[in-house]
Amino acid sequence: DCFICSSELARHQDCGVCNLCWSRALSLKISPPRCPSCGLPLQSFNDDAEHLCGECILHIPPYAGARSFGCYTAELARIIQEMKFHGKRNLVRLLTPLLTAAFFESWSREDFDLIVPVPLHAKRRRERGYNQSELLARGLQRQLAIPCSASLVRIRPTLPQVGLSQTERIENVRKAFQCAQRQQISKKRILLIDDVMTTGATVGSAAGALLDAGALRVCVLTVARAAKG
Repeated sequence: DCFICSSELARHQDCGVCNLCWSRALSLKISPPRCPSCGLPLQSFNDDAEHLCGECILHIPPYAGARSFGCYTAELARIIQEMKFHGKRNLVRLLTPLLTAAFFESWSREDFDLIVPVPLHAKRRRERGYNQSELLARGLQRQLAIPCSASLVRIRPTLPQVGLSQTERIENVRKAFQCAQRQQISKKRILLIDDVMTTGATVGSAAGALLDAGALRVCVLTVARAAKG
């Protein structure tokens, strides 16, 4: 059965998602206008207009740009949660093409030297058994033929970001990341991969660690983006 709506499935390769729920997940795709810096979907009367969102005007993020396939809600959120918290690693087969589609809307293969996933702390990775961001990054590596490196590590455990304020999120992940192999990062153009971007605190901290290690530029790509409304 479909784990979202309980409809019967005819094919094993559907990964537990029926055609209707998958179509609804695809309909959550983020289209312009969006913030050119953080990728937040914006409301505008002019679809061609591009301007920074209020948060990026006040606080320019350390990454050069961020993009997400769709909004983190409804069916898309449920699929990501099943992959992330309930061991359904095979859902990476559905989500990787969404990352690829979002990538080619803004960039090309020649824009990057290395793909790096946002890491989990070793304790949380042992508990979960895998890092969902690394699974996505490895899938994207196969799609784009760009090398992937797990050279970024989380050096201290952090609280789950869910339920924290923006200030608490920033403090929670401050100096939480470090590059274990700086020579792999130095003078490289990095594509940082995560499953979900909420306020940008986690990817901002991770991007800062990569830049401190000598990266030339860091851009962020996630499957989904949390957006009010």
